[in-house]
Parts: sequence; C-alpha cells; structure tokens
Amino acid sequence: MRTSLLACVGLLVAAEGCGAGAASYVKSDTTLGKVVVYRNGVAYFERVADVANDQLALKVPSDKIDDFLKSLTVVDAKTGLPTPVSYPTAPAGGSGLVDLTLRLGAGGAHRVKLTYVTEAPAWKPTYRVALGKDGKVDVQAWAIVDNTSGEDWTSVKLGVGSSSALSFRFDLRSVHGVARETLHSDTLFAQAPPLGGSVYGASPAPPRVVAEFADDTLAGAIAAAPVAQATQADARRTTATGEGFGSGSGRLSGAGAASVGPSAAYKSGSRPTAPLEPAVAAARALQNAGGSVLVEGFAAPQDADKESASLDRAQKLRDQLVRQGLDPARIVAVGRGDQAGRNGGVRVVEAPRAPAKDPTTPAEGPSDPIGTAHFDSPSVMTVPHGTSAMISMLQSSTEGEVVYLYDAESVRGNATYPFRSVRLRNPTDSQLESGPVTVYGEGRFIGEGLCEPIPAHAVAFVPFALDRQVVVETKQSERDEIARILTVQRGVMATEIKHTRRSAIALHNRAAEPVVVYVRHTVAAGYTLTVHPERDERVGTAHLFRVEVPAGGTTEVALEEATPVRRTTDVRTGPGLDMVRVYLSSGQLTGKLKDSVERLVALSHEVGNAQQKIVTLRDQQGEYRQRMDELHAQIVTLRAVKSGGALMRNLEAKLTEVSDKLSRATIDTVAMQETLMIARVHLEDAIAELSLDGAS
Repeated sequence: MRTSLLACVGLLVAAEGCGAGAASYVKSDTTLGKVVVYRNGVAYFERVADVANDQLALKVPSDKIDDFLKSLTVVDAKTGLPTPVSYPTAPAGGSGLVDLTLRLGAGGAHRVKLTYVTEAPAWKPTYRVALGKDGKVDVQAWAIVDNTSGEDWTSVKLGVGSSSALSFRFDLRSVHGVARETLHSDTLFAQAPPLGGSVYGASPAPPRVVAEFADDTLAGAIAAAPVAQATQADARRTTATGEGFGSGSGRLSGAGAASVGPSAAYKSGSRPTAPLEPAVAAARALQNAGGSVLVEGFAAPQDADKESASLDRAQKLRDQLVRQGLDPARIVAVGRGDQAGRNGGVRVVEAPRAPAKDPTTPAEGPSDPIGTAHFDSPSVMTVPHGTSAMISMLQSSTEGEVVYLYDAESVRGNATYPFRSVRLRNPTDSQLESGPVTVYGEGRFIGEGLCEPIPAHAVAFVPFALDRQVVVETKQSERDEIARILTVQRGVMATEIKHTRRSAIALHNRAAEPVVVYVRHTVAAGYTLTVHPERDERVGTAHLFRVEVPAGGTTEVALEEATPVRRTTDVRTGPGLDMVRVYLSSGQLTGKLKDSVERLVALSHEVGNAQQKIVTLRDQQGEYRQRMDELHAQIVTLRAVKSGGALMRNLEAKLTEVSDKLSRATIDTVAMQETLMIARVHLEDAIAELSLDGAS
C-alpha cells in the first residue's frame, strides 16, 4: 500500500497555496501528533506514517522544500533507528506544490516517525495578573498560535517555545555544480597561480580623480559659471566672480571623466555650461551613488601663505559646485598646501567611503535577554486551518506586591510621578517573553502594562497605572574635591579632582497608607556610584533602590556619583585654598607634605585675619571722621549763641576724644599693615617651599 502525507505537512502556506477546496489535498493515513511553534519564525512538526511498500508520497510547497529537507528526520517508530531516504532530483524554483516521493528502503510494512522544522508565524504571549494578599499574586500566561499551515491540526499536542537558536534558509533542493580546473599533461610550466586575498589593515586605495583644473582653467570656469546657471530651469541667483591664479591647462581624469579645455576656448555664442559641466556631472553621479566629493586645492610656488592659498582655491570650486545644485553636505573643501610636482590648481576626487562592517562583528539589536522557554498544552487540541488558538502556558500563584516605580529616564517615563507597578517573580523554569499584561484587583480591571522578557525565577516590574499619589521633587548639584595631589610647583598643584554629581530626591506620599517606591537610576558612563540607599536591585544597566515612604510623609533619597578629573589648583586663590583645606581635613595627607600644607593653611588664615582687621580699622576711621565732622559743625553753630558755653565745652571734649581714637586707629592700621606684609612674605616662602618630597 502506498501511503501519502498531507500536501502541506504542516508547512506555512495558505489554503490557496495548496489549491482550492479539500479535493486538492491527498488523503493519507499519516497522523500529525505534535506541533511546537517558536518565536523565531519556525515550528516543529512530528508525524507518524504506516508504510507498506517503502514509499512515502509527499506534496510540499516549492518555496518550503529547502526548510523541509534541511531539518527532516525519518526514523523507525519501533526501533528508533534512522531510515535512509531518497527522493527525485529536480531543479529549484517554481511555484505551487511539488510531489516528493521518499523511498525508505527498509523493506516490508513498518511505521515511521517524521520530524521537521519549517516556517510558521511567531506565537504571541499575553498575561493576566490578579492582585492577592500576603505578598502573593495570581499569574496566568497564554500563548496565541496562528494555524496558517494549509491543514487542520486535529487532536495534536500543541506547544510553544523560545530560545536563542538561529534559523535561516539554505538551498538544498538545487543541484550544486563545482567549477574545476582543467589540466593537461603537457602544461608543466603553465600552472595556475593561487587566488589572492585581501589583508587586514591595508593602506587605502588611492582616491579616484573625477576632475582636475589648472589655475587659469579654474578662473575661466568660475567666470563662466554665472552664465551657465542662467540657462538652467532651476537656476539660482549667484554673484560669482573669477580670479586668475597663474598659467596652465585644465584636464579631467579618472573613470568616466571628460576633457576640460582652456577657458579661452569658450567664445561668445558657445554653450555656456561647458567649463564646469563635466566636473558637475561626474560629481553628481558620485553623490547619486551614495558617495561624497572631496575638492583638493594646491599651493603655487609664488603663494606666500601656501595653506590658505590652497584652501582658497578648493573653496572657490566648492562654491561653484554647490551653486550648480550639488548637495553641500557631501562636498568637502580641503587645502593640501605645497605638494611636489604641483603648480597650484584644484582637483575633485571621490571621498573615501566608510569601511565595510566586519561580518564577524555582532549585529546591533535589542539588549533584552534571550532565555529558553517551553510550554505544552495540558491536553490535545484541534486547531482548524485559518484559525488561531490560545494555549495556557501558566496558571500559578507567585511572590508579588504592588509598589511604585519612579522612572524619569525611560522614553515613556515620568519625572514628577512614579508609576504604580506590580513587582512579581517568574515561578517557572522558562523565560516569560515580552508581552501585554492585564492587571486585576478586587474583582475589577485596574490597568495594563508591558513586561520585558522575564528570565526563569527572576523578578520583574510591570507599571500599569499613574495615580499621582506620590509626588517627586529632585534637586541637582555638583561639587569638586581634591582626591590626590600629583605635583606641586610654586603653589600650583596638579591634582586629581573628585567631581561629584548629587541628586536629592524627595518623595511625598499623599496617600493614607505607607507605600514602597523603587527609584530607577542609571550611572553615567565614567562615573562611580558613591552614595545610595542600601537596598539595591538591578534592571539592565540601571539601579533600583527600594525606599519606604510613610503615609502622608516625605522621604528623601540622596544619590551621588563621582568621576576623577585632572585639574590645576592654585593655593593662592580663595577657592583653591578652600579645596586644599577640605582635603587636609579628610586625613589623606601624611608626612612632611601634611606639615607644609598645615603651615600654609595657618599662614593663609593669618593673612586673612590681618586683612579683615585692616578693613575693620578703616571702617572705624571712617566713622570717627564722620563723627568729628558732625561735632565740629555743632561747635561752630554754638559759637554764635551766648548761652551755649557749657555745651560747647562738652562738645569740644568729645571732639578731642574722637580725635584721639582716630589717631590710635590710624596707628593700629599701620601696624596691622606691617603685620600683613610680614605674613604675606612668610606665606610666599611657604608656597615656594611646598613640594611632594617626603609625602607618603
């Protein structure tokens, strides 16, 4: 008896691909027993067939034969031993179904088991989370599977899976010929050489020259350019003028380049676009092919500033190419200065293209983890062709709680309000793929979220609502501290500065019950986290800090991250001395350097005190002088009053007293200035003697 396997054998085709109507399918005794659909665009099929005459007839879509042959296994269902298979050779290509008869060659009637992998739509995950009590939540996970195979899946064991396995197409149906070298016995000295190969790190090929102009040709082309533009339908106003640079002739070189004659060849009545037209056409062709244009200028012997002159030549030609409609973003003018064998002029070359990406370099893509998952339906299922099914992957109670997630960094994050979220643990040994999550609580719908892939037994956060019960205020600040002194020279220190960025986050809870907030923070590249809450989790490259906020209360969180910076610090300035004073108080300095810095700080403090006393004395002198002026004016007024003698004598006594105080303040100021001068001398000596010698 000849047994036939159903036409599409579970391969991904629509009913139209196999023919219209049920009559297009070949009836058989083959039984489809298991289907496992994966996330990477393939599905695994398992069948059993009874074979009587060692032949098994299949009908396979022509565009799916390679996948089928690439993964097909045929084993004896009883012994489990592989069975050799042969099939008729046919050229690749074509459309519709291909009759593929497998000759098993096992002899007699027997049952065989066939397995293969072929294209299938990826399954889609979807989740339900019901909030519970006592730190538990109920989780349901479903997989949506689409049957587009061209046949009904009747009473099959249906499963879904995911992994990091790769899948691809490979041509196995076609006959592959191999080109071989023909040798003759009389060709002893005409052997073919081996093929050469490219090397790594080779010098780049010389640039392809598109056009080249001597100075006089360039001047003529620039002078004729405004006339040339007037003949174009999309011409723009220009004010280009020509300048002569010397003598010579113009030429074009390189693949596809045309000649450019002297500018004098273009007389009245000649076609006005001739001077620049070949260069413009060649440059435009380069840009249309995705390349860029490099305009190189060269200096002439008579140029005084050769770099500027060469760049000026290149810039003039670039301006003209832009006016002719070329993309300015892909035209670069450079000056090459004085080059051997060149007398001025400009050339247009193809700019070097970016090197091709190393095929061994991993492609950039999503950074989500790729785990292994496998879920089977608890019972057999029937999924007719053209329909979809929901497979229950998980129904379990697991560790979980409702928390708030403060995420001001993500694309859809919020800098003012945390998101209400479910924090749950994956209770399975398989990864739960990324998919939508519907959250229920107290018998009602309370939100939806989207989960990232959750590895086996890992914890994940699913934000599902933004209820604004918690308000966040953030303040940013920065500071610098000396971490290490590298060198000291006459009071100027080369130091390693610890640059610190501080984020002060205030969490205000407006709810009537305490809440838990997880604060997400990503440390900037080059920085190290130095101050943070103790309870820390990680999600990707970001930190998650657990913070408890009381009902109606506020909790502040301090996050600090630091990076080393090289900087010079002058101890003779106020900010520099303040940084040295803080560094000294940290206890990191030892030995003679510590003694020197302590003496320096003491002398600086002495200088500061002297300066402050001088300022105070001068303020007192000003007040004394003002009081003396007032007393003198009052005495002059009382001299005109006959009865004011006693009062006048009292005022004169006060005037004498204030005058004595002013004299003493003046003497004290002079003395303090002398003290300040001496302190400054000692300070300068201490600065000059400051060094790293003796520092531990």
